[in-house]
Amino acid sequence: MIKRIKLILIAVVLLAAVAAGLYFYFSTPKKTIDVSEGRVSRIEEMVRLCAVDIYSEVPVLDTIDNKVMFAVQKQKGSVLFDIENMQVDAGGDTVRVTLPPEIIDLYEATEDNSWEVIDTKAVGPMAMLRSDKFTVEEENAVKANIKRNSRRLLYRNGTVKRARADGAQMLRTLLETVYDRPVLVTDPTPDGAHFSEYR
Repeated sequence: MIKRIKLILIAVVLLAAVAAGLYFYFSTPKKTIDVSEGRVSRIEEMVRLCAVDIYSEVPVLDTIDNKVMFAVQKQKGSVLFDIENMQVDAGGDTVRVTLPPEIIDLYEATEDNSWEVIDTKAVGPMAMLRSDKFTVEEENAVKANIKRNSRRLLYRNGTVKRARADGAQMLRTLLETVYDRPVLVTDPTPDGAHFSEYR
């Protein structure tokens, strides 16, 4: 008799567990996810040769709209050459190549404290009545000046010239491996293709 009661209890518990499981399974609404076909709208490939990596901390002292800012910006970048579209003459015993214009990628670093404003001050007439704080537009104007001045410095201090010399050497070594022939790299602008804009 006790065995029979135990069996009935076990059967009731199992039946209740199955009923609860079925209830939760069928009562929970199913989540559906619609996935549409992916499309690539534009593919743009560019093979670039990096000749110099740039990392610098630039002190900034600039005046915008009668406000002076003193700050420090950490910069990263590189001097690159587009070798996909360069001129190559492989018609003789020697492969002749013209080094293309340099591409300077220069931007504010993404690490912490890459942009640190140390002090700002309103100057000029009625400076006491105006705010020392820079607007977002004024700060962006300062950063545009920094980028222009930093690019100018890369030309003036010979960084671009060195990058072009290193790029020509790397390109010669690379193409001699590819063509298995001597390669002559000509650099029409050894000081930089944009040197006249920044001197």
